[in-house]
Amino acid sequence: MTLRDQDEEIVDAELVEDGELVRASPAARPLVDAHTVLMPGEEIPTSDDPRTTYTKRDLYVSEETAQALKEAEREGAPQRRTAMRLFEAWCAQQGRVAKPCTTATYTEYGRHLMAKGLKVTTIRHYMSLIRTAMPPGKKPDNSLFLLLLGQYRKKNKRALRRRKRSRSRCRTWSR
Repeated sequence: MTLRDQDEEIVDAELVEDGELVRASPAARPLVDAHTVLMPGEEIPTSDDPRTTYTKRDLYVSEETAQALKEAEREGAPQRRTAMRLFEAWCAQQGRVAKPCTTATYTEYGRHLMAKGLKVTTIRHYMSLIRTAMPPGKKPDNSLFLLLLGQYRKKNKRALRRRKRSRSRCRTWSR
């Protein structure tokens, strides 16, 4: 039943036994952010879940930690800039946001590197550089990427290849 309130607001209500009107409870809000990854058919998490109630303590860092994070962000290695340049180009091709990236984008890029047949150590290094280049507090969750990387390691012999020592280096010369 819908009635107009005194402020001309539309109010959804239902009749109760004694005939009084009671406001309907608000619908649960979806809890989705840049790090939410849903599998096909998976329900969107909502505010009804008591495990997702955060306090200020869960959201803020100290002044000292904030300053340290700002200083760390200013420093950037050439390898990180190269990894980010490649990642940004891939994101542009795919129509994705590179910085800050979502967990899904981060995971897809890791899968892209695996599809190229790179070594596990190379992929892990690139992905670490990309993750640390993200702004503080906006780093993607790497657990899904690491799960895929573990499977890649098991299934791809080339990913595990090691540098072979040449025989000429191992010979001992006697006179």
